[in-house]
Amino acid sequence: MPSPEATRQSALIEEAIAAAREEDFLRALTLFLDVYGGDEKSSKRTPKEGKGLSFFGLSLALVRKEMKPAIDLCRRAIELEFYNGDHYANLARVYAAAGNRKKAIETAEQGLKLAPDHDYLIAVRKSFGVRSEPYVPFLTRRNPINVSLGQARHAKKIAEAERRKKS
Repeated sequence: MPSPEATRQSALIEEAIAAAREEDFLRALTLFLDVYGGDEKSSKRTPKEGKGLSFFGLSLALVRKEMKPAIDLCRRAIELEFYNGDHYANLARVYAAAGNRKKAIETAEQGLKLAPDHDYLIAVRKSFGVRSEPYVPFLTRRNPINVSLGQARHAKKIAEAERRKKS
């Protein structure tokens, strides 16, 4: 039978995960800090450690903007439960918040290989979108011609969207 402290920690972790799923990251972070907060607390093992670490990392990244510890927490969660799509989705969101879109997409794709039907992971991957083909395909994306034509195409899309709003 689990100790009352372990039961309380599991309940706090579940509550924090629920808060993170509802996008209430400040509340989730506060609850996670109660569980994982100090150095002596973080060394204790809890039944939901992997799942909790992943959402703790996401909350840490989005509230405190502490990207390195957040990435480490999400990676640790993946090490503990590599089969859980939530961890890949959370790590992808942390990478995106850190401004590393390429790494975010790679992480989401890696997770989808292991959990192709995971709804949260699919939604996170779709939120990154798909890049358009370069305007002149035989030139690199960074070629000044492709850059300026791509910017013009983007400006045209924005202008069309504005016109539709006014209509």
